[in-house]
Parts: sequence; C-alpha cells; structure tokens
Amino acid sequence: MWNKIRITGAGFLAYFVMSAIISPLGVVTGSIAARYGVSVTEATASFTWLTTGILVGTLLAIFIFDYFRLKSVILGGVVVICLSIYAIYAFSSFTVVVVSLGFIGTACGIELAAAAVAITELFEERLRASMLLLTDSFYSTAGVISTSLGGFLIAREFHWSSAYLPAFVTALMVGLLALTSRYPATIERAKDDTSKNENAEWPLSVHLVGAAMLIYLVGVTSINSWIPNYSQDRMGLDIATAGLLVSRLFFGMFIGQLITFFLVLRLPLRPLILVYAFMAMTMSGFLWATDAAAQLQLAMFVLGLLTGGLFKTVLTYGTTLVAHPSPKMVSYLIFCASFGTAIAPFVSAIIVDLLDMRAVLQFATLCYAVMLAMLLAAQSFQKQRIEPAVQ
Repeated sequence: MWNKIRITGAGFLAYFVMSAIISPLGVVTGSIAARYGVSVTEATASFTWLTTGILVGTLLAIFIFDYFRLKSVILGGVVVICLSIYAIYAFSSFTVVVVSLGFIGTACGIELAAAAVAITELFEERLRASMLLLTDSFYSTAGVISTSLGGFLIAREFHWSSAYLPAFVTALMVGLLALTSRYPATIERAKDDTSKNENAEWPLSVHLVGAAMLIYLVGVTSINSWIPNYSQDRMGLDIATAGLLVSRLFFGMFIGQLITFFLVLRLPLRPLILVYAFMAMTMSGFLWATDAAAQLQLAMFVLGLLTGGLFKTVLTYGTTLVAHPSPKMVSYLIFCASFGTAIAPFVSAIIVDLLDMRAVLQFATLCYAVMLAMLLAAQSFQKQRIEPAVQ
C-alpha cells in the first residue's frame, strides 16, 4: 500500500516539476535579457530549447521503456534536471542556459511519460482517469507557486534561476520517493502491447484530436510567455504584479480541474469539451480587449477555470475513438501536445517581431477557435464512422 502511495506521489510531483520549469517563462525572460545582453524576444525564443527538449523526451518515451526499467528512467531524469538547473545558476553564459534548458526539457518529457506509465500500471480504468486529472492539479499548483515566488525573488534582485527553486527541490523529492519504491516491470509488458497493437488502424478523428491538442498548447503557452511582458508594456505593471497574472491563470486552472473532476462523472464528455472550448475561446479575447489591470487579472482567472480540465478531457476523448487504445496511440496524442508546446515560443516570438505583443494574444484566441473546429470535425467524422457500422 505504502509503495503504491510513494509511486503515485512521485508521479504527481513529476508534473509539478514540469510546470515549475515552464510556467515562470514570462517572469524570467526580462531578467535573462538584461543579464546576458540579449533582446526579450531572443530570451523568449531561447525557451524553444526547453520545449523542443520536451518534444524529444516524449518521442524517446515511446521506445525507452522497451529497454530500461521505469525506476532507472525516473532516477536518471531527476539527476539530469537537478544538474542542469545548477549549471544555469553556476555558469554566467547564455549558451549554457539554452543547452541546459534542452537537457531539462528532454528529462521532463521522459519523466511525464514515466509518471503516466506508472499510474496506468497501478490503477484500473475507473481510478485511472481520476488520477490523471489529479496530475493536472499538481501542474496548476506548481504554476501558482513558481510564478509567484519567481516574481517575488526576481523583484528583490535574486538570480533569475531562483524561479526554478521549487522545481529543483521537488525533483529531489521525486528522486527520493523513486529510490525507496518498487516499480512495476514494464519492459516485457511494453513489448507485448506493441505486438498486439502493431496492426491497429487509427481513424481520422484521432489525428484531428491530436491536431486540436497541438493548437491548444500553442495558444496556452503563448499566453503564458507574453502576458507578463504585455501587461508591463501596456499597463505599466511591475514584474511582481505581472508574474501574479500567470499565477492567477494557474490558480483558476486548479479550481477548474476540481470542478471538471466532478462534471466528467455526471455529464457526457463530447458536449462538455465543446462547451469548454467555446467558452475558453471567448474569454481569451478579453485578454487583449481590455486595458484595465483588474479586468485582466479577472480574465486570466476565469480563463484558467475554463481551461483547467480541457487538456486531459480532450486526451481522454481521443482514447475513446478506438475500442482498445494502445500505449503508442496515447503517446502519439501526448507527442502532438508536446509539439505544440515546443513551437509556441518560436512562433510567438516571430509574431512579436512582425507585429506586437497584443497580436500574440489575438493569435492565442485564434488557436482556441481552430481547436474548437478540430474537435467539431473529429466528432462529425466519428459519428459518420459509427453510423454505417450500426446500419
């Protein structure tokens, strides 16, 4: 029993680490630019190394469990994350920063997959969805803590890497829990699952859901990246207050995930995700339509409420599109989301260079609209696919 609790706790904390790394992006970019003599746009674009690393990590995770034990993978990831964060602090070099971000991203991508595999192995289907929603709660909690603490410390002239202190400490906790736990064997299981599902065909709806998740992550990550700088430039907020904007979003996501946890038990999934997607698209427009700081803070919180459970509910919907979803299909959907996170800093930086920061927020609204269209198309194709089979 305690072994199961330790493994589950390590899985939850792995999501905390991931969020604590990526959430303070908008808080630290100004300090990075000032410290290393680069533009804010270049500092933001450097986080493509982090997000690309996450993409590489999720891709490697599709195969790594065929060859390495779960416990070894998790402990190795913890070592890489902690050493990379220390390197950022110890070496005053922009090159070291971007390379370290790449290593951190790769390790985080693998750690997230390892956490999902562990939860899948430990829990039956009924509890599995609940546990996955709880991982999102830890992700959102980390967003609140890391952005608030990061803004507080940077405003008091601490090294910008101090924003990653929660990630460093939590990664050590993951390592300690993993070191004292007995993880289930997955090498032979992964090989068996691959052989059973290698000939399975995925319907078009699966790829549409993957595209929807990709576009969604581009929009959300763009908001996280630029809303602090946008609020400072347009509304004159200080760095600490601007950092709180992102924490408002993640606090709203935390509350939204708890609400979604109960809604998915009572309401059908398909209309629920459409309603959430439409309302999130509408609310994202308030981010660039208002010039009042108080209204912007409220809009960020409400947007968090609406997007809190959206990612995992869309992922869950994707897994219902086939009778027996394979681990490779689930990994494919996660890979699509990771690809969206990876390209977001690069795409948003180009938009700022060509237009301005307000245009990035408008682009995020467009991303929500495209996501909604993709989900509608997926449901339409799936309905057409099922009806002939019934007839």
